[in-house]
Amino acid sequence: MPRAASRPRRRSPFSRSLPAVSDRALIDVAGLRRTYRIGNVAVEALRGIDLRVQRGEFVAIMGSSGSGKSTLMHILGCLDRPSAGHYHFEGVHIDELSERQLAAIRSRRIGFVFQSFNLLARADAAANVALPLLYSDGHLAQRARLGRARKALEQVGLAAHAAKNPNQLSGGQQQRVALARALINAPAVLLADEPTGNLDSATSREIMNVIRTLNRERGVTVILVTHESEIARHADRVVTLHDGRIVDDVRVRGTPVAVIGPQHGASVRDGAGAHRAAAGMTWPLLAMTLAAAASALARNKLRAVLTMLGVFIGVAALVSMIALGAGADEAVRKQIASLGTSLFVVLPGASTANGVRAGNSSASTLTIADADAIEREAAAVERVSYIDRQIAQVQYGNQNWTTAIQGITPAYLGIVNWQIAAGRGLTRADDESTAMVCMIGETVFRKLFSADDDPVGAMLLVKGRPLRIVGRLAPRGQSSFGTDQDDVVLLPFQTAERRVIGVAVPAQAPSPVTTRFPPAVNPYGLQPKLAGVVNLIFVEARAPDLVDQAMRDVTGMLRRRHLIRDGEAEDFNVRNLSEIAAAAQGTSRVIALLLAILASVSLLVGGIGIMNILIVSVTERTREIGIRLAIGARRMHVLLQFLIEAALVSLIGGAAGLLVGVAATLLISSLASWPTVLSPPAILGSLAISAMIGVFFGYYPAHKAARLDPIEALRFE
Repeated sequence: MPRAASRPRRRSPFSRSLPAVSDRALIDVAGLRRTYRIGNVAVEALRGIDLRVQRGEFVAIMGSSGSGKSTLMHILGCLDRPSAGHYHFEGVHIDELSERQLAAIRSRRIGFVFQSFNLLARADAAANVALPLLYSDGHLAQRARLGRARKALEQVGLAAHAAKNPNQLSGGQQQRVALARALINAPAVLLADEPTGNLDSATSREIMNVIRTLNRERGVTVILVTHESEIARHADRVVTLHDGRIVDDVRVRGTPVAVIGPQHGASVRDGAGAHRAAAGMTWPLLAMTLAAAASALARNKLRAVLTMLGVFIGVAALVSMIALGAGADEAVRKQIASLGTSLFVVLPGASTANGVRAGNSSASTLTIADADAIEREAAAVERVSYIDRQIAQVQYGNQNWTTAIQGITPAYLGIVNWQIAAGRGLTRADDESTAMVCMIGETVFRKLFSADDDPVGAMLLVKGRPLRIVGRLAPRGQSSFGTDQDDVVLLPFQTAERRVIGVAVPAQAPSPVTTRFPPAVNPYGLQPKLAGVVNLIFVEARAPDLVDQAMRDVTGMLRRRHLIRDGEAEDFNVRNLSEIAAAAQGTSRVIALLLAILASVSLLVGGIGIMNILIVSVTERTREIGIRLAIGARRMHVLLQFLIEAALVSLIGGAAGLLVGVAATLLISSLASWPTVLSPPAILGSLAISAMIGVFFGYYPAHKAARLDPIEALRFE
């Protein structure tokens, strides 16, 4: 709709007092024109209207269809702006006011009665009548608003019908409800647009008698638009329009004496100020808008539930994926903490036999002497440990299990930060005396013993050799490589090498060292080993910042000891376990992020669903939006209501998805034994994201609703 051609630049709402022109007339219109453009065609609806209405008058505006009477009514009701000319209401230049100020006037100083009643279909009579109070007196409690609405219904003879919906009322009763709604704020003028057009003759006379009584006894100024002469005869003055011009202005009765009761003593300035004060009451207005949004959702339960479904699935998936990713990350973090920040390992590298180069770890190239030299000569090294390992079968009673057998030095548990759950650790005396003792991991305990058993002191057969259990290791879980760290039996290194694992001569390198066990004892296909050879060396630097220096020292020392010349490949590998675990942690975080992104796609789909449904809802409720704007709602109020509806849908769907996501996470953790971490910030964040999704995707339809033209919205079918 085009803007008024002569309208000056609009100022900020309520930034200055309203300019007064004349206080003698309630309505003063001069040279009013309204031009519509349909494509390239200009249609003049009003062509220079001059009209003055005094307080307490009853004016009927007549004319054939297309004469411009409805357009004039819309301008007088501040629903439209003129293209030219001036309109003064209670001495105020209406054509200079902002949207907020016009809403204040519609809310408190003008009452509308429409031909088609324009009642909210799913609200009872009292709620319909109380609706204007939501925008004019938002600070009022709901009980107070409904109390005033019932009194207004009593004045039009409908006190007994306050709880009935419009579809339970006759046409005349619905028009009485519309009258009560128009009068709830004691307006200065009542604008009635064909109020009897949809009523039979008897009901029409009844409604006109009510309007006439309001004019005569309460001093309400009435401007009535009609095309029926019989209806116009109730007025004091009849103004006839033709082709957008006033062709006749006849006073059928004498000039009335304005009866201004207390309810009419306020001016448009007072109404604007009251509206500004009410606008500051944000919480009551928000509470009522929230109630209206919840009521709208309750009226369409199935559609609301289907709209929530996308957000529900998205939040449930997001919570579960974040918990699984955080669990994996926490498991890796614990492993890094257990390894320590100063630890690195030396692994055997590629070996060479008879001119043929074998793969990494094909045979150990590291010895006890290498480990001793590292601890003795490397200045940046704090302590060293080494292990001898093999896969073998262990047995307790009638239970047996295949596990990893590791011969360790006394420093091993301290270097890798492995705690003891029960019993004691392996001592230097155990190692020097090759004592037949061992420690078992948590997995071995669960496989061979019952939960109530105390394994300390029990005799365990390891490769057929009896060993007394002196300690039980604390659980460590899986490593970053996915291996079970608790599936292990630890022995003193000398015991493992000399009495359990055994010393054998490699097939490719005959040695005078006698074979302690025949090949049949090695059923797992492992290569036999030489005495003094170790499978792995653990090295702890003196400080975390000395790890790199210690690794360089160890590398240089081993190259010299193994007689490796420049340019030749090393037969060992030096690895920083913290870096390996950190890389695994980075990988787990990337995977967790990808899972969260995939889960967020469901939230995106849910948000698009909310937007689609709200667009449909705006179309369905176009007339309702027009009614709200006509009785004083600002565009901000309409925008807020639809945004709250979108946020409610998202929050309810998000809360339900949150509960299901938490339950699914706990179920996965219980059934699959996967590590999971339910983080309160992540849970609250998921709920907040669901609300933001609703607000983000609900903004466009809400903005579309708020920008509807009130006139076109009222005409929408």
